[in-house]
Amino acid sequence: MSSLLPLKPTPSSASDRGLEPKLVGFEDESADQILSAVSSTTARRILTQIYEEPTTASDMAAEIDSSVQNISYHLDRLQDAELVEVVETWYSEQGREMDVYAPTNSALVLFAGAERTTPSLTTALRRVFSAVGIVGVVSIIVHARWAGLTPSPLSRGGEPPQPDPTLWEALVAFGTGPGGFVLGVSVVLILSLFVTWYWRTYRPARGHTHSA
Repeated sequence: MSSLLPLKPTPSSASDRGLEPKLVGFEDESADQILSAVSSTTARRILTQIYEEPTTASDMAAEIDSSVQNISYHLDRLQDAELVEVVETWYSEQGREMDVYAPTNSALVLFAGAERTTPSLTTALRRVFSAVGIVGVVSIIVHARWAGLTPSPLSRGGEPPQPDPTLWEALVAFGTGPGGFVLGVSVVLILSLFVTWYWRTYRPARGHTHSA
């Protein structure tokens, strides 16, 4: 691609900027504006190009074989629809400022039916509780096998064996044994995965759905 710029620093990509997908339902208020902005073939080619590499209006015009005025018109419409934004300023050989355009999101998704697109918090919590229940059963089995392999203290001089431990003593023995270790580590891991999913997937998806 030919360029009017003597130097072209590489702008940050969508992944480098930490962008999230933009989820837009057909019934959302912004859907009409977005569909109108991308109804032109030129607009869609512009959007496709800046997803591949952020660039200037003049470079887009050269790549798409269109006039700068036409490219600028569609860029204004795409900006109004909050699909593109100016991320940098480059300078031509004549010293003229030139805006560098990039997408405002990592992907644009138009959908019908929010339940199939937005992650379900109820489903995630149900899976968390199921996983904790399974881990609890496994930890009890581990504790029982460990207790069975551990020899009980032998009575001395014909003394009767020690009485059965109380509930508190049994819980302490479980918590300080391998069963409690397995349960504790597994619960921490499950909760860590849930928190990571909540902040990186659920909240962004809900936020884009409500703001779209």
